[in-house]
Amino acid sequence: SKGNKGSKCKEFIDDGKSGTNFDRPGWKNLIDQIESGKIKVVITKNLSRLGRSNFECGYYMDYYFPSMSVRYMTVQEGVDTGVKNNSSNEYAALNNFINEKYSRDLSKNIKNSKRLKQESGEYIGSSNTPYGYIKDPKDKHKFLIDKNVSHIIMKIFDMILDGKSRREVADFLNQNDILTPSDYLKININKDVAVMKKWNPEMVNSILRNENYTGTLFQGKKRKLNYRVNKKINIAKENWIVTENHHEAIISKEKFDKVQNILDNYATRANRNGDFEILSGFIRCSDCKGQMLLKGSKNKKYYYCTNYFKKKCTSHSIEKTKLEKIILEELKVEQIRRNYLYEKVNTIYINNDKTINIEYKNDNNDV
Repeated sequence: SKGNKGSKCKEFIDDGKSGTNFDRPGWKNLIDQIESGKIKVVITKNLSRLGRSNFECGYYMDYYFPSMSVRYMTVQEGVDTGVKNNSSNEYAALNNFINEKYSRDLSKNIKNSKRLKQESGEYIGSSNTPYGYIKDPKDKHKFLIDKNVSHIIMKIFDMILDGKSRREVADFLNQNDILTPSDYLKININKDVAVMKKWNPEMVNSILRNENYTGTLFQGKKRKLNYRVNKKINIAKENWIVTENHHEAIISKEKFDKVQNILDNYATRANRNGDFEILSGFIRCSDCKGQMLLKGSKNKKYYYCTNYFKKKCTSHSIEKTKLEKIILEELKVEQIRRNYLYEKVNTIYINNDKTINIEYKNDNNDV
């Protein structure tokens, strides 16, 4: 009598949820009501509807239900924990083992089938393609360039090559009201969706690191820990499934590699303690106004003009510790604080004589 007032029966449904684990909304609701003493009998169509984990099904049938004075029954197998010497109960463990083996074999077959498709060059990801591409209407496993946003991706790469930081790129995109990838997707699905997100350096970085833009398809980067756990683990790059010339490139491989080299040397990379370089995005060459990148050994690091490596400027460099000392003295504070720099300082220019010139936001140089 589902849904009727005063009903003594209630259905708990987990449509589309795997029975290989018990982290299911309907199941959790059932347990909550058992704990509150509202349920005394649990009936499922068969044992597999309880779950497909031999260990956990055995736990609930042999320990949990009896400890909560709950009677468990199945329609097909005739299991009934409320009946002593029920022969069907004796075979429950075997049936649970068979149900779990079925799920394990099914998961293995699906995984093998997906891998074969990936190795043959078929894209089997989600319905969404990488930002900048759309699915080919003639072949759902191929991509076509999305002309509406491909120029944005090219602009992002060009700005990094021009010495801009990821923070500056994000600011530029926000100032020009460019939709983020997620908002662009939403706006194409539902015109009434409110646009809320803003670009940030992490979003920019994800685009700059996406090698799919070179026309090569990379799949198999992650895999599920096992068939019972949804958690995914990263796969070593040498084991990725790579399909060259899968789609038309937005960024040339040469340009992509140049940008990766810049990113790998950006001052925003984490140091050995996991802290991020606080001067990231602030240091520029006084001559060419290009970005200064942090390079060097573990013991000694220097900021270098990026345009020097591209032979567009002369060699400028300054030792990291020396620069920090100069800035501390200039700002007259005990330590460089991230909030102060981001709120007050616009750019720190490095001069040829190793001195600095600080440009403050709103022309306010009060400390």
